Amino acid sequence: MRSENEIIELFKEAVSEVDNNTKIANVTPSTELASLGLDSVMTMEVIGVLEERLNVRFPDEDLATIRSMSDLTQLVNRLEG
Repeated sequence: MRSENEIIELFKEAVSEVDNNTKIANVTPSTELASLGLDSVMTMEVIGVLEERLNVRFPDEDLATIRSMSDLTQLVNRLEG
């Protein structure tokens, strides 16, 4: 099981990998993904990087329910079983 801090760090690394001009800071488990200023294309690219790094596939119906970093952590932990 991955910690929320581990998922946050992976997410931040993925954002940097997709666009190294975009810096996100002060991310907590309750941070709403929409508040990070990523457009839809960048968000999907970040999800792709996370899928590759974590060796999981996020089902579309689950992606639609992710609102916060905590939601993302719960999904990753469920998929990794």
